[in-house]
Amino acid sequence: MLCERLCDCHRGISAADDEELFGEVLAHLSREHPAMPFSEERVREFVAVRAYDLEYAAVYADGGALDEEFGPEPY
Repeated sequence: MLCERLCDCHRGISAADDEELFGEVLAHLSREHPAMPFSEERVREFVAVRAYDLEYAAVYADGGALDEEFGPEPY
């Protein structure tokens, strides 16, 4: 899970799942922005709304590709 643009410092935070990401966000806020008022409920809401996963496409070392053709279907 990733969470970009958490605050004005634009630091990206990553973690394995939402719960771990929640902990990372809390740690970041406490460490980097101790004067910023925040509640755990608000941070959980932020993580639930702003977190996302990345999917990686398969890369073929030999330069080959899938057998499927991409494009419009012929009539």
